[in-house]
Amino acid sequence: MSTFQIDAQKMADILHQSYANLYKNKEKLNGLNVFPVPDGDTGTNMSLTLKAAYDTVNGHDYERVDELLRSFARGSLMGARGNSGVILSQIFGGLAKGTEGKFVLTAQDFHKGLQRAVDTSYKAVMQPVEGTILTVIRESVASFGDNDLSEMKIEEFLDKLIEAAHISLENTPELLPVLKTSGVVDAGGAGLVSIFEGMRDGLNGIVTPVEEQVEKHEEAMHFQQSTDIEFGYCTEVIVRAFKSDNTPLKETLFEQGDSMVFVQDDDILKIHLHTNHPGLVLEESLTYGEIIHVKIDNMRMQHETIMGVDVHDHRHAEPPSKYCVIAVCAGDGLEEIFTDLGTNRIIQGGQTMNPSTEDILECIEATRAEHFYVLPNNSNILLAAQQAQSMTDKDVHVIPTKSIPQGIAALTLFDPEKEVEENTELMISGMDVSTLQVTYSVRNTKLQGFAIKEKDAIAILDGQIVGVDRTPERVLKKVLSEQQERFEIITIYTGEGRDVQKTRKLADDLMKKYSRLEIDVFEGGQPVYYYIVSLE
Repeated sequence: MSTFQIDAQKMADILHQSYANLYKNKEKLNGLNVFPVPDGDTGTNMSLTLKAAYDTVNGHDYERVDELLRSFARGSLMGARGNSGVILSQIFGGLAKGTEGKFVLTAQDFHKGLQRAVDTSYKAVMQPVEGTILTVIRESVASFGDNDLSEMKIEEFLDKLIEAAHISLENTPELLPVLKTSGVVDAGGAGLVSIFEGMRDGLNGIVTPVEEQVEKHEEAMHFQQSTDIEFGYCTEVIVRAFKSDNTPLKETLFEQGDSMVFVQDDDILKIHLHTNHPGLVLEESLTYGEIIHVKIDNMRMQHETIMGVDVHDHRHAEPPSKYCVIAVCAGDGLEEIFTDLGTNRIIQGGQTMNPSTEDILECIEATRAEHFYVLPNNSNILLAAQQAQSMTDKDVHVIPTKSIPQGIAALTLFDPEKEVEENTELMISGMDVSTLQVTYSVRNTKLQGFAIKEKDAIAILDGQIVGVDRTPERVLKKVLSEQQERFEIITIYTGEGRDVQKTRKLADDLMKKYSRLEIDVFEGGQPVYYYIVSLE
């Protein structure tokens, strides 16, 4: 049956299947690595982002397409993980903005919304790179030119969109040489094609039960110590607000607890609050709009289960501090190092396990401080951190650390006695260190002048492959020997399962051979990387 317009019910099927199809292709997307290293978590990040969007709208009925898209976009924004997830959330955010006021969508409306999605997603990236998901969305939408689409059927529109997306995707290796060398197309662009194809399936009545496909994911956890809980109920409410200014509600709820997140996106309010009176939160919220989602958890019971401690002897909450430093890392050793250097909150995450925008935002909102510093310590977490920064009224400064050594170096210059501007300058200046990472190859390939076999140990210095060998220790020793004239101070963080004593022996041998070197070894415990090395 031909379709010239789609209503909210059909759009719900389209969005449903866009997530289902993306999830189905998740591992395929993860395998499209632009380097032969295990940083191919694009499929995971994109599917978790859309899962958050799907969960926001699942089980709710919408009369208008724009209301549905607004809620879906909002869910993707809060659940965005990694750069690909943040860009995807901006695509759906632009689609929602571009279709405001629409009860139903025509092909022309759909196209207009996607044009807005192109603009929004490009603006979200400081330095857009062609040959990525950005190119695929832009070229797909531009393929329609200035043609009048008022008489085009939705089926025809999606068919043409997908055809153009495939052409654009196949061309991404011509725009990004590293893709061509590795023999792959862009993973984010391939994910977008999966989404478009899922949309077409949903339009045609193919709706796969998502619950049969969703696997359990270990969410990014904040580093916890045994503590007493003053406000016992974690209360989350999503409200469709009656008006645009809801400041009085925010001020009222602020007095009812702590750890408040209060975010408004058009007429949708997302409220998160730790309180002893969740009923009061619901009553107050009802005076400002229609409640469309509620979630209340007893944190005292959860905490008792997790920590195995008595949480009934409550203490008063600590007064606000001047600074709170939040760092993202994984591994017991690295967590301890960051904590010893003055980090107040640890968010577990890193390569292949990127925390979401909401993870970072909730960590900020759950802490009482005047000023916040966030150290993402990974280039694929930077956008999510910056997005969280834009969604809070608190004074948040994201230090653009792209590696663990950069984060540690920046943190060593942080001085809680100094003012914000000076600390920011000092920490950014402290990022000027080189990072060597030793990991493993996931495929046979030739790249950057190296013939690499699957499971080879490879060394990556500031993003460039500089060594390949059969064992991590051999490639580490080889590269440090080759680089010894460039650096004097070397700090090695051993990964999960590596022998610290053997690494110290390796370091001692290098210092005996090259007397100018000063090498320290610490147990990092990080996954993915056998070794992370700071070079100065």
